[in-house]
Amino acid sequence: MASQRICLFAFFAAVQILICLVNVDASNVTVKIEPAWRTESSARFEYVGIEKFDSLAERRHVQYVSHYGLGSSGPITGRYSNLLIEPVHRYEGADLCGMYATVPYTRRDSRNLTPFSLRLRSTSPSVINFFGFYWTVMKPHDAVTFYNNGVEVFRFTERDVMNIFRKYDTEELDKYLIEGKVWCFISFYFYIPFDEIRFEQLPQTHIQTDNHMVGHFTHRGEGFS
Repeated sequence: MASQRICLFAFFAAVQILICLVNVDASNVTVKIEPAWRTESSARFEYVGIEKFDSLAERRHVQYVSHYGLGSSGPITGRYSNLLIEPVHRYEGADLCGMYATVPYTRRDSRNLTPFSLRLRSTSPSVINFFGFYWTVMKPHDAVTFYNNGVEVFRFTERDVMNIFRKYDTEELDKYLIEGKVWCFISFYFYIPFDEIRFEQLPQTHIQTDNHMVGHFTHRGEGFS
């Protein structure tokens, strides 16, 4: 009986720890959907850069290093892995032209999909605490997951986007719809460290991202959450 009580106590303690961890994750990240048609963050920064992918060739890039327009001596280095660059065909890109980034796939068989990932490093004393990107043609089960030292710290999915929109009038959502799909710039403001992001999609879907912004924010921008 005593051992059963100890096991029950340990179980409920573990549950409480998991609940606390979930609450910490939620309270230490603020997500904002920028006003409709905005393709970059409206936040204020100590430093920030942007990767638009327009200089990259149309193909799969096993590795790609970006300095987000700040040069090799700038404070940000981003290392992309397993990245597919495709040209904008209709509405996919932030500027309706150029290139965008997605997960490699083949049109015949997209069952085995490995997320494309981004590892971030900053040489500034002020750590990277912001990531934002333009998310186009949003589909169910598209997701971005943030890690620190290999441990997941935050996950955000297409369903989370729709849950935010449900708080507001349908007229507000209509501003973000093109041919029935959501298009928006999403800003992530972190109060906990992160150093890796993985972009995921399910088979037969096609996550489409553009205008990756990385930096150290000082004031959050406009938008709603």
